[in-house]
Amino acid sequence: MTLIDKIKAFRYVDDAMAGGRNHHIDALKGMGIIMVIFCHTVSFNDPAHFNVYLPFRILDSFIMQLFFFLSGLVLFSQVRKYSLPAYTKKNAIRLLVPLVVWACIGYLLHQTYHTVSIPQFMLNLVMTPNPWFLWVLFLNSMILFSVLKLVDVREWTRWENYFVIASILLVRAALSTNLFLLSEVRLYYPYYVAGFFAFKYYDELKARRNLLYVAAVVLYPILAVCYVGYAFPIFYPYLLQILNDKISRLIVSIYKYTVAFAGIAFWSFILERLRQTKLYLFFCWTGTMSLEIFVCHDLFITRLGNSGLLYVASTLIALAGSLALSLLVIKRFRITRLLLAGQNR
Repeated sequence: MTLIDKIKAFRYVDDAMAGGRNHHIDALKGMGIIMVIFCHTVSFNDPAHFNVYLPFRILDSFIMQLFFFLSGLVLFSQVRKYSLPAYTKKNAIRLLVPLVVWACIGYLLHQTYHTVSIPQFMLNLVMTPNPWFLWVLFLNSMILFSVLKLVDVREWTRWENYFVIASILLVRAALSTNLFLLSEVRLYYPYYVAGFFAFKYYDELKARRNLLYVAAVVLYPILAVCYVGYAFPIFYPYLLQILNDKISRLIVSIYKYTVAFAGIAFWSFILERLRQTKLYLFFCWTGTMSLEIFVCHDLFITRLGNSGLLYVASTLIALAGSLALSLLVIKRFRITRLLLAGQNR
């Protein structure tokens, strides 16, 4: 048996080729998680990454929004399958168990216990959970699932879209505090809901796919170069010269949603062009382990230097280490799948 055959023999690794999976979603996850590693590599090596490194800004403009969008796609089929208590239990195992376990691993590996006591660590974990993505995804899914379950139980199906849209407005109005990372929930909830709508109206979107791709190919490169992380885009000072602050901020808000959705469509288009290649299959395979890679890739990011080639080298090292840990440990045993990846099977 060759090395490749041995690797394929690990359980769940060949999920990328399973007939019941959506390969394009897996490919987007696989491509996306590699981009996440690259962005984290840049931010680790270059403190001024938001302003000076264009590839980082281009990827940062859409990458986390992509993962919330993709996560929202799968919720539609869950509403009639689970009650609210059953879904809460399933979701807690899938997201909160690995959150707590990886937080504790980080506490020990980084020797935080030398400066932070266990009670203070637990308080910090409650106030600002980390890995943050798992916590924010948990709250996003619970909010939308609760709304959809209410609509289903009350048989208000005809009003479903209105309730979902109202939940976006309510979340944006109510969750403005950084406490419990609620401001991050507020930021990413619209993208999670957009994924839900994309699944619900998949046939309509597919019929207009070429038009959406053309718009994304034209708009995204132009919009992405103006993006500057959590700060205002580079054109904001020019807006202030011709418009008042309130209107300028509204335009910036619209811009950030537009660049994120355009980025999602743009990279989906790129993957469509790669569909018959081995790279696409690699993205599909990697996408089946995107959650495992996300929670452990920080362990393997190295400080090599501030240049494009060194960023790429550090990214590949972190990706290889994350894949190895996922295959050899996380996915290898039932207990590690449960504690480190939230997979109760």
